[in-house]
Amino acid sequence: MTATVRSVAKAVAMLQAFDSQHRLLTVRELSALTGVPRSTCHALCQTLVETGLLEMHGVEGYQLGQSLATLGGQVIERTGLVDATLGPVSTQLASTRTEIHVAQYVPTGIVYLLRLQNGRRLPNRNRTGRHWPLHGSACGLAVYAALPAAARAPHREGLPEETLALIDDAATAFVKRGYIITEVSQEGFRSVGAPVLDQHGDVVGAIGTGDARNLMTSQRTHEIGVAIRRAAEASSRALGFLPSLAPDAGQKRLPA
Repeated sequence: MTATVRSVAKAVAMLQAFDSQHRLLTVRELSALTGVPRSTCHALCQTLVETGLLEMHGVEGYQLGQSLATLGGQVIERTGLVDATLGPVSTQLASTRTEIHVAQYVPTGIVYLLRLQNGRRLPNRNRTGRHWPLHGSACGLAVYAALPAAARAPHREGLPEETLALIDDAATAFVKRGYIITEVSQEGFRSVGAPVLDQHGDVVGAIGTGDARNLMTSQRTHEIGVAIRRAAEASSRALGFLPSLAPDAGQKRLPA
């Protein structure tokens, strides 16, 4: 590996060190999180600031730069997930009176692209741009349930047996009803979600919503779950998904 390639790898590691728990990092903190020597971190930070990938935040440290939003926006536009879900969400889910979330599937989990206030907004840990593992929310579990077994494996690594049992039960229940029900995202909250597939039958994201657990009776949970499923099916069709043409109907078909 050449010195230039190593520098690029270190710069990428530094950018990936930022997350919802580390929105602002000093050179010392970046070095500790990545293992990159402090002097190298400082030099790379200067270059990343010049390119707009990082921004200085006073004397406190660095934060991700706005150029990353431009790059991320191109990925979002390419997948077409937001455009495909807006219509179905507004028609199928208008009566739920709950906040709607649209999440994109990425190799390490999901990223929330959209939050639509469709009624009263409850305190919620989800934020636009936030990354979650697949086992941590209804949208994530919906994506997991739609993945073939081989693609699920990386998302199972390191999880305790209790969590593995939970996600397996959720995937099994999804096959029967076509939507996910879970209370894992936060205490006192029940969520439902369903996956969105592209023209190839590959899962690209999910739609989810939820409400306070005491308001989510069995009947209301089912009604909202069916609405979420229908919105996800319509979104999948907008992306070109045709169940009859899916190469692996056993894995790729959305349950009726």
